[in-house]
Amino acid sequence: MVFAQEENIGRPLCFTMGIILGLATREVQLWLASAALAFLLLYTNFFRKKWLKKEKFFLICVFATGLLCGLLAEDEAPLWHWSRAEEWADDLRAYIRSLPYRDSTTGELLCALLTGDRSGLSFELKNAFRQSGASHLLALSGMHIGILYLGFSWVLGLAGNVPVWKKTRGALLVMLGGIYTLAVGAGPSIVRAWLFITLRETAVLLERKVPPSDILSGALILQEALYPPAVKEIGFQLSYLAMTGIVFLYPRLQRWWPEESAPGTSRKSGGLLSKLLHKVWDISALSISCQVFTGPLAWWKFGSFPLFFLLTNLLCMPLMTLVMASALLALATRMPMLLTVSEACCQALVFTLETIAAL
Repeated sequence: MVFAQEENIGRPLCFTMGIILGLATREVQLWLASAALAFLLLYTNFFRKKWLKKEKFFLICVFATGLLCGLLAEDEAPLWHWSRAEEWADDLRAYIRSLPYRDSTTGELLCALLTGDRSGLSFELKNAFRQSGASHLLALSGMHIGILYLGFSWVLGLAGNVPVWKKTRGALLVMLGGIYTLAVGAGPSIVRAWLFITLRETAVLLERKVPPSDILSGALILQEALYPPAVKEIGFQLSYLAMTGIVFLYPRLQRWWPEESAPGTSRKSGGLLSKLLHKVWDISALSISCQVFTGPLAWWKFGSFPLFFLLTNLLCMPLMTLVMASALLALATRMPMLLTVSEACCQALVFTLETIAAL
């Protein structure tokens, strides 16, 4: 409970439970409705002290708001699409397939990674992603839009940090993220990532330091308020569980790595090796943080658990970044050298996944 209070996660949890209660009541799922009510009673039972009574009342109001959203929610998906953006996505797919790659698999893989179109991938390649525990790399997720966001932030940041341009850059990043979200179908994890970008850039424009836990809470409440039935979608659940691990567990695992070298060691001789090992631990901590929160749900829903998830992420996350960075440069320039580099990165990723899948 102290952990929950410190990180301010009680409000989105109560809002989520209210929505679940509303949806479960409409669908006559008594066990789910009982679980949501039990959560509220157990959670607010901790707020017995006098100075916490106002917070308890506020949490009950938040729960009631979520309940109302769940009861009044429409079952149909929201109209989160823009025909012009979808046309741009189709044009991008056609452009990627027209690039003179020697292996047609490269173009199809880039279409899947950049636009979410997996129709051209072979069954064997899809199976390699699944068996190696890298399905999250193939399905469009917050990681993809995150890589694109960092790339465009770096490019736009080359123009400097003049206050006017800084605000313009933030607005451009939000707009580009929104267009990309609509173009690729506005899946739950993509919408979540775009809301993260929007809230973060808004905080930057307002010159406010907002902790990641508040951004997570704000994005969760906004997305559920816009479309309450999203809470039933497995992509929504896995996306927010992964982010919960990244926000709350990942920083704690990071601190396990010692900041300073041991007494008597030469920082010059062990500097490069220490940085490399630190990077390995950083990726490992990120993977473990996500898997701790998403693994139980994935096992319950799909009956499987990726045994080599740590090896997969250690090898494939850097490769994934190289694939997307080289692909964007190749798309923008069509230079033969960049096309060759892009194809080599894709082949390295496929080879790594097939090798891990064979284990």
